[in-house]
Amino acid sequence: MKKIAPSIVAIAVTLSLYSHLSYASIVNSTDSDESSIDATKHDRYSKKTLPNNNVNPQCYINVPTFNRPVVKGDINSLPVNAESNKFEAVYPNIAIYQGDVAISQGNRSIQSDKVIIDTKDDNNRVVTLDGDFVYQDNLIKMNGKHALMNLNSNDLSVQQGQYQLVNRLGRGDADEMQFEENRYIILKNGNFTSCPTGDNSWNIQGTTIIHDNKEELLEVWNAVFKIGKVPVLYSPYLQLPTGNKRRSGLLMPELSFDSTDGVDFAQPIYWNIAPNYDATFTPRILEHRGLLLETEFRYLNELGLGTVEFDWLKHDSLYNKDRRKNLDDESYSSSNRPRWLFYWKDDNLINYNWRIYTDVTRVSDNRYLTDFSSRYAAETDGYLTQYYKIGYTDTNWDIALGYRHFQAFRKEIQDNIYRTEPQLDIHYYLYDAGPFKFKTYGQVAHFVTASSDNPKTWRTHIEPTVAYTLSNSWSSLTTEVGMMVTHYNQDLPKYRDQYLNLDRNVNRFIPKFSSDAKIIFERNVDLLQGYTQTLEPRVKYLYIPYRNQSNIGNYDSTLLQSDYIGLFRDQPYSGLDRIASANKLSAGITTRFYDNNKVERFNFSLGEITYFTQSKTGDSRSEFDKHKDTGSITWAADNYWLITKDFIFRNGIQYDTRLDTISLANSILEYRPGAEKLVQLSYRYANQNYIDSIGASYNTPYKQDISQAGIMASWPITLTVSAVGSYYQDIKLGRTADSFAGLHYSNCCWGVTVQYGRKLTDWDFTSKESKYENKFSINFELQGLGHSTNPTAKMLNFGKLPYISSFE
Repeated sequence: MKKIAPSIVAIAVTLSLYSHLSYASIVNSTDSDESSIDATKHDRYSKKTLPNNNVNPQCYINVPTFNRPVVKGDINSLPVNAESNKFEAVYPNIAIYQGDVAISQGNRSIQSDKVIIDTKDDNNRVVTLDGDFVYQDNLIKMNGKHALMNLNSNDLSVQQGQYQLVNRLGRGDADEMQFEENRYIILKNGNFTSCPTGDNSWNIQGTTIIHDNKEELLEVWNAVFKIGKVPVLYSPYLQLPTGNKRRSGLLMPELSFDSTDGVDFAQPIYWNIAPNYDATFTPRILEHRGLLLETEFRYLNELGLGTVEFDWLKHDSLYNKDRRKNLDDESYSSSNRPRWLFYWKDDNLINYNWRIYTDVTRVSDNRYLTDFSSRYAAETDGYLTQYYKIGYTDTNWDIALGYRHFQAFRKEIQDNIYRTEPQLDIHYYLYDAGPFKFKTYGQVAHFVTASSDNPKTWRTHIEPTVAYTLSNSWSSLTTEVGMMVTHYNQDLPKYRDQYLNLDRNVNRFIPKFSSDAKIIFERNVDLLQGYTQTLEPRVKYLYIPYRNQSNIGNYDSTLLQSDYIGLFRDQPYSGLDRIASANKLSAGITTRFYDNNKVERFNFSLGEITYFTQSKTGDSRSEFDKHKDTGSITWAADNYWLITKDFIFRNGIQYDTRLDTISLANSILEYRPGAEKLVQLSYRYANQNYIDSIGASYNTPYKQDISQAGIMASWPITLTVSAVGSYYQDIKLGRTADSFAGLHYSNCCWGVTVQYGRKLTDWDFTSKESKYENKFSINFELQGLGHSTNPTAKMLNFGKLPYISSFE
């Protein structure tokens, strides 16, 4: 029969019927020598969250199973086992079995009231089944009143019967059923549904239905989709995937609604170009915005793999309306331009030594990630990065030439953020010189900004070091000496008074010396049977003489967090522009408890830094340079407690005497007894003076301490209903920072998700108030047909602060 292309209306309705796997991870095929792209669930909102779930096992209670080893090859040569209450032979070719007949051969078995076997033609041996019968093999189970079966071809013809797929959801009935070539199920005037037995919430009827078990494909002619007994749509022809095999065509659609965008309908279209290339085109209709086209292309070749994503919205009605209302808001573009997102990640290993890496993300405007969710970028990062690198690596060398550009979302940093065009990094290692380890780090970088009012520079740096280590099974002592040599060639703007202190050419020579001692003590814990405790003191002395760096611009240096690990860094700053003097002793101690399975159940670390002389860089604009404190300056503590396998506590706190207060703190208490069950309490704190001192205030609109407490929970209420919610309170501002609540109903046939949330979207610099968006969303889905979305994981990512497991 000639296939008829589905109409536009039919495509729109069959959206909810299609469930195919589209988003793929690229792996090496285990079935052949070729590389291929392995399909997984298409989900443009995916983030690191709860593990995915399989279909509820209760949905398979009445699904027929095949638990024996599958017999391959020609099963006609295998013996036939037959049992019955009565047997009659009609010489020479006919055998008649009656009463509780049970016949098996290879993978197939038959139970029937009466079976007649006619073998008069060796090439056409026929079995007639009369009365109630059941046929089953490793692919299908059929039952009815009358059937004919060809033992040579294994073809089966059933009148007025029912069928069920084996080990998979899928069943139906038909006026006539045929099973041919041990592969095709052909139905005349039949129907198909993936709902379990007894549930007819939806089904697809057709004059002809062909199910291809090998290709995992269902084809329907004159298809009528019904919800219950009510016809919803007609299509002259449609295809439905019934498994996980990659196939070009329509995928599972997504239909939702929220108070901002209105109805949001997305219909992914998958193109299986080749085993190592594929693409997904997703037209997405947003009621209040317009048509957004999302295009993803993935590739795998001999050199490596990559992903390209391009999303395009020609005309955003809602954005343009908001832009006209907020003419003074710099986060909106000044013209009515198309909105888009571009993402490209490429990782190629040319040979054993050479590698090319690309990681690029850009958007059309500052509010794109506020208005649209993307799995490739997050608005909370504050900026997007465009990074290109070519690298060379061997036993002793690690060389990389890179270009790094930034797209900042906030106007106040867009013109001032520095990018490297280019940056050459060279690492040389020599670790086979007996107890000595030599290494040299070199860099040449060119820093520029978008504004001509900021200085630019070429920076050349070389840093040779030599280390000597004494160690045994329970202790180590590493002593290191080095020299940091840096040259700046600064291009200074004219008529900018704040840069008068900078010099065009600067040479900086700074030696360094450090000695790092570690010891591990271990004992059995008498009070805790089977537990082992370690005590791990660590002391590190660091000396770096002071060099005045006020004549050097700050191009890439910011203060780093001083958590427990950070107490033992050589430098409190990232980058090379600010190398703080140091005459300090870092001391700390860690204790760990291991159970009898060597699982770490508890640890606690406490440390501090004692400065014998003031640590400074000479930069008068640095908050820490203004303090002349010595002695015990910075304290840090970290704690981890695995109370049970389902219950965990993490905590960290940092105290700085120069601020005379706690600078950073965070705590997480999480209970997660199962994939769908969790309760997480969290708290985070950051002192505003600390935020200002590290320069992070450019990336956040908050102009006060950050003190936020929250709860996130997910819990099944019944077998079919689960609830998810979160609430985060800004204690300093006395208002909600982020909150949402949601319910998900799902049976073995269909599901619906309803969510409502209040999301923080922006900051009003005039009123000094946060801007919020109230968002309502509803999503429908059909179960089965390979659909394996984890609705709980998706619901937990509804807010600005998505769920991140503390168990990992």
